Amino acid sequence: MNICIIGAGNIGTYLAAYISMKEECKVWLHTSKPELFKEELVLIEEEKNLKHTVKLDCITNDYEEAVKDADYILMTHPSFLIEHTLNSIINYVKKGTVIGAIPGFGGKEYLINELLEKKCIFFGTQRVPSIVRLEAYGECVCLKQKNKFMKIRSIPGSYSEEISNTMTRLIDIKCIPLNNYLGITLSPSNPTMHPSRLYELFKDYIKDEKLYDRNPFFYEEWGDEASSILLKLDDELEKIYKCLNENDDFDESDLEKIRIRFNTENPEGITEQIRNAPGFQGIDSPMIKYKEGYIPNVNSRYFTEDIQFGLCIIKSFAELCNVDTPIVDKIITWAQNLLNKEYIKDGKIIGVDVDELVIPQSKGIKNKQQLINYYKSL
Repeated sequence: MNICIIGAGNIGTYLAAYISMKEECKVWLHTSKPELFKEELVLIEEEKNLKHTVKLDCITNDYEEAVKDADYILMTHPSFLIEHTLNSIINYVKKGTVIGAIPGFGGKEYLINELLEKKCIFFGTQRVPSIVRLEAYGECVCLKQKNKFMKIRSIPGSYSEEISNTMTRLIDIKCIPLNNYLGITLSPSNPTMHPSRLYELFKDYIKDEKLYDRNPFFYEEWGDEASSILLKLDDELEKIYKCLNENDDFDESDLEKIRIRFNTENPEGITEQIRNAPGFQGIDSPMIKYKEGYIPNVNSRYFTEDIQFGLCIIKSFAELCNVDTPIVDKIITWAQNLLNKEYIKDGKIIGVDVDELVIPQSKGIKNKQQLINYYKSL
């Protein structure tokens, strides 16, 4: 099987190295910086205390070379690059190619019409498969913690079980098919977790007026305020899902819930688990050195990915469903001021920068029933 990985960050490098160890697979890796890659990659499995040295079949910055023979293409680019990525590969992918977005939230389902017209199959994952960190770009990647499972939904949906079985074999993590892509889009993972902690860290930040004396660990120093916000965001997400599902059009088990994931309704219990998760150790907060201290790095994916392609999508669903989301609104309003953007105005997604968003309204979906019909059709 020919596998193409697009994106050579943490997840992309890990997937390329891991899948290349499968005898039946040939792996192409697309990166903008192939010249920085060594002839061999080192993959460290931290939990098993194992070290593998692998060689990929091709490392290239040419999209045609990367995807033309691929049976599976796994895109690991951030959401703001996905539209560009899809436009770059559309003329070269063959009919029947399976193209996955890891992870699949961020409005990616609104960008795949041309792929489907070419009889390709798309899928998205609810989360990333593992917690990994690059030790050295193009040289070494560390698998810190393997997730127990990964949930998948394809478009068209009839391929979900087949793709889940294939991905299970490729990454040795149980992949579970969901019943609808709505369970991917409304995933309470990075889009709610990261903003919760960002607000706790930087809610009092004023540009050019405040400096922080240190860069705290993002997860190891996670606080109860972030956990409390996360639970409130989980409540608002559940209200949106229940509103969409008032006629039982969707399977409620598809919606992941923070309370179930952490098996607690107690902020302190969530804080303890996040602080002590082995895969979360040693990760700095998104900050940069400035003068005699530190300031937030507003160009970090924690901001650009999880506000624009996370909370703003949740807000757009809430608006179509006429569901109040005071905590979502509060954090977007705070973040957009920090980012010098305007997505929310007068409590609605009508700000001057709304055209940057990939939301159902920008695709002609104007009310709740149209939104329901759209996801039922996938």
